Amino acid sequence: TTEAARRGVRGLVVDGPVRDVDDLACPTYSTMVSPYAGTVQHPGEGIDTTPVLCGGVTVTPGDIIFGDGDGVLVGSAETFATCLESAENIVAVERQLMRGMKMGVPLHLMTNFEEHIKKRKKGKESKIEFKDLNTIKFNDMDPLHYG
Repeated sequence: TTEAARRGVRGLVVDGPVRDVDDLACPTYSTMVSPYAGTVQHPGEGIDTTPVLCGGVTVTPGDIIFGDGDGVLVGSAETFATCLESAENIVAVERQLMRGMKMGVPLHLMTNFEEHIKKRKKGKESKIEFKDLNTIKFNDMDPLHYG
């Protein structure tokens, strides 16, 4: 990764093992860590413009690749534009949930957990859903009351 970083690479996604993880010079995502040195399996001849399969996902030249501590996303600009509003909504809901939990409100009180369990015990279909967080008043909550 040191040579890749020197050449301007901002991150690597490797569909295989990496080693020397304490010395990685840029963010690197791989399927595993190994102490063994690797070899070049397919030496390239310049820039390869064909799609590749990585982790079971097709990556096409021009795709956007984004990674953080939770993993890696890949897609076209159009794909990300389509998902952006939903992703922003998820982030907003998660921030509200974290805020509530930091104030001492149990996660299950911010979901339909009780109703979900009752339905599942009766063999009915159900899924965990978050309550309308606008109806949950985090201010003035006594955390001990919800403990």
